[in-house]
Amino acid sequence: MIKQQDTFEQLARFRQSMYRVFAAAFLPPGPERFVNLITDCMPLESAELGYLATYQKWHTWRKALLHIDDAVESDVEYLRVFSAGMSGAVKPPLGHSYNIDPVRGDVGETLLDLARLYDEIRLEPTGAMSDALDHVSMELEIMSVLCAREAVTRIEGNDRRLGATLSSQVAFLDRHLATWLPQFVNQITRMDSIPFYTALGPAVASFVHYDRGIAQFLVEEVARLEPSR
Repeated sequence: MIKQQDTFEQLARFRQSMYRVFAAAFLPPGPERFVNLITDCMPLESAELGYLATYQKWHTWRKALLHIDDAVESDVEYLRVFSAGMSGAVKPPLGHSYNIDPVRGDVGETLLDLARLYDEIRLEPTGAMSDALDHVSMELEIMSVLCAREAVTRIEGNDRRLGATLSSQVAFLDRHLATWLPQFVNQITRMDSIPFYTALGPAVASFVHYDRGIAQFLVEEVARLEPSR
């Protein structure tokens, strides 16, 4: 992945864009959203994505995106796949639907931990999913924001804030998004749905898994260089 980026700041911007695209892809669809997704994917396609181990899954989803020709069908399918109470739907795209103890039912505890983490990293959820702290789009967007914050700290040369920001990325993945995303994606891929959604799940899961390794590498790299600064 480093080969395709000239600097760590560019790498952070690349990761920011990938998370932002995936976050938007899990929001309710519509003609304008699909147009925006196609537009946002264009610069990523020119970033030599072939170097990524996750490229094939990205390419499959990107191809499905380009072949959407019925926005109404996509709207109906989104509801069928993700809406609670719909026949054959997977669990809602909410973290607590997958990572809570089914006996204890500790939804409040899970959401409280997430709220504390948002407070620790000084982020306040906004937008369409702001009332669903653990919605997959919200958690992907949080990672996008943390990558953007990393890029800014690299430009500023603020080493202390850089280390804290990178640690926040790893903590957010380990405590939340990465703990339930594989189960969620497994549910999507088993459904008889349109290619946009069946390909979206593996593309996101593959990228997040790979990016977790990148984030950990960056944390260790900053720690390794810190004594010499």
